[in-house]
Amino acid sequence: MELEPDVLDTLPRVDVALLADSVQAIAGKLYILGGGWDTLFVGKFPARHPSLGLGMRFRVPWAYQEPQFRVSVDLVDEDGRSIFGDRKISQTIPVRRPDHLPSGSEISVVRAFTFNSLPLTRAGGLAFRILVEDEEVSRLRFWVRERRPRRVADEPT
Repeated sequence: MELEPDVLDTLPRVDVALLADSVQAIAGKLYILGGGWDTLFVGKFPARHPSLGLGMRFRVPWAYQEPQFRVSVDLVDEDGRSIFGDRKISQTIPVRRPDHLPSGSEISVVRAFTFNSLPLTRAGGLAFRILVEDEEVSRLRFWVRERRPRRVADEPT
């Protein structure tokens, strides 16, 4: 079924986004290790999380005719303050339409971001803001919690 360009969105949008221990985007696929979680547990604060992967699939509408688009991510706390400060992490993504693509068809593009030694200062909610051409198109929320020590049951005497 062919779609008319005027019925489609004008910017690429996030179709899938998930958090994982590790994510790679290779040849149109996301390779995910330890993915789909929404809570990080740490022993105590402040902490550093060794590695966090953010995997995304974008749908690029037929109406988007630019040769590329810029994706940026920012990590914000519950008060909207950026963990990264003034630096958003960005990638420029080329848009290549296959010759055999029917008129009106979307294309999908996958991307992965990796954050090593991520600083975590307190328990609470965090969110990755996902932006396309500086316009927020999605948020991926997660929680950071302090792991409570296990209580050892009293042994019988």
